[in-house]
Amino acid sequence: MNKTTLLVACILFLCGGLLALHLAAQPGSGSMIVNNAPTSSALDPNVMERSEKELLEQKIVVHQRIVLQLQTYADAGDRRGNAARLAEARANLAAAEIELYRHTGEQDKLHAALITRVAHLNENLRATIVAFNMNATTMEVVSEAELQLLDALLEQKRVAPR
Repeated sequence: MNKTTLLVACILFLCGGLLALHLAAQPGSGSMIVNNAPTSSALDPNVMERSEKELLEQKIVVHQRIVLQLQTYADAGDRRGNAARLAEARANLAAAEIELYRHTGEQDKLHAALITRVAHLNENLRATIVAFNMNATTMEVVSEAELQLLDALLEQKRVAPR
């Protein structure tokens, strides 16, 4: 293949990928984002009139968007979607779910979210250690990831059914 043909094929592939991402992000298209909460902005002047549950659900939706964006970066090979950032974003999503399930009193879902958070923080710590070994991060970042995991383990132990 000559260079021109290869360039045209790459451009068409890129445009097709962008179109697919655009269509996947459209409401009602089976997007990964589960929109249980109203779509109003946190900047809405009437935000204080919303219930605590609605605000917690909106918080989960925002975390889901962050995870989806980082997953898109990771799938595209962009360094912004590195394993540590993606695992941390997923752990933050689980933390938001934990907050909602504490509020609603759904113990089974709370325990599942705690387990999920610990798993993602384990993943984050492993990825952070790999980055540290490659001189791509500092010991401070590794220690912070370790503290987050320890906090989640303690929380899981405290909430675990007896």
